[in-house]
Amino acid sequence: MIKFFSLFILMIVTILSNLPAGNANELPEDVNHQAQVRIDTGYHLGTVIGIIDNNGSRFYGFGQMSLTDHKKPNKNSIFEIGSLTKPFTTLLLAALETEGKMDFNEPVKNYVPALRNAIGNNGKSSTLKNLVTHTAGLPRNPDNTRRDDSNRFADYTVQDLNEFLSTYSFEGGTPEYSYSNLGFLILEHAIENELKSSYETLLQEKILDRLNLNDTHFDVPNSKRQRLVAGFRAGEITDEVNLGEFPAMGGLKSTAEDMLRFLGAQIGLVPSNLHKPIKLIQSEVYSDDEISMSLGWEILKREESGKTIYKFSGGTNGFVSFMAFDAEAQIGVVVLVNGTRYFSDLALKILDPTYPLRDVK
Repeated sequence: MIKFFSLFILMIVTILSNLPAGNANELPEDVNHQAQVRIDTGYHLGTVIGIIDNNGSRFYGFGQMSLTDHKKPNKNSIFEIGSLTKPFTTLLLAALETEGKMDFNEPVKNYVPALRNAIGNNGKSSTLKNLVTHTAGLPRNPDNTRRDDSNRFADYTVQDLNEFLSTYSFEGGTPEYSYSNLGFLILEHAIENELKSSYETLLQEKILDRLNLNDTHFDVPNSKRQRLVAGFRAGEITDEVNLGEFPAMGGLKSTAEDMLRFLGAQIGLVPSNLHKPIKLIQSEVYSDDEISMSLGWEILKREESGKTIYKFSGGTNGFVSFMAFDAEAQIGVVVLVNGTRYFSDLALKILDPTYPLRDVK
């Protein structure tokens, strides 16, 4: 009898240990419901939500991979993450600063020869800090691209950038936030000028490899392309993003599992040798009536709950993405979607139950 009971317990434990992780019912009911509604209403084709905290990582998939592949996306599905690439780029710059190779407070013109005559207001020059906090007074994009769509940078060259910059006058790091992709084109150019190496190589060696982000790529290898989720917009599949020579602003593709490793490193749940750079990019350096910024993150200070949430969002023509974390509570959430609109609140509601969840119908 005892032997039979022991075998029974062993069987139950084995069954439970092999159940798929991330049953969608474990999500808050309203988040689970709205994630599905946004697929049913055609805004999203597929969604993966990932959560990391002291209990580990868990993942929740909804929808389908593409119009012809009806499998649910999962933690290993590869999404375009758009501007979620920017915190990776800023972390790279922070790593270079801790190595004594670059300096957030250095004028941009010291790294980019085309800007050496571009003096800002009051005789002050914009710094790398102004670039990463979007306070350099730059337009969103340069005005000399050859096309005006989501792949406007596909054939944009360093020569084109230098031509634009040679006639541009910075506003000297005016304390006014204005989101700018151009700032990250300049930052990428500055990093490559100073280190005499490609941005992609530096990011791989100093960030992706150190965090073991083995499924995060600018160009997805052929061996992994079956895991690539199709972009989706207005009922149709979209082409892959192509940022040409300037991927630092939004060219990465990644999985929910890798993104949680990145977030886990931010909150001390994933060990790494990037502790100093990570702390550096979490320091608040700018605030106005509309937004607060650290070097790498937007900072949301919730009066309703008293929580401080670090966040960033991204998007390409067929994808939207969002990641955020509460450092004090040691919890991070990522939402990856092939689709458009209505995505950030899914993560924020998990991090802060007082956050309003949009009722999409």
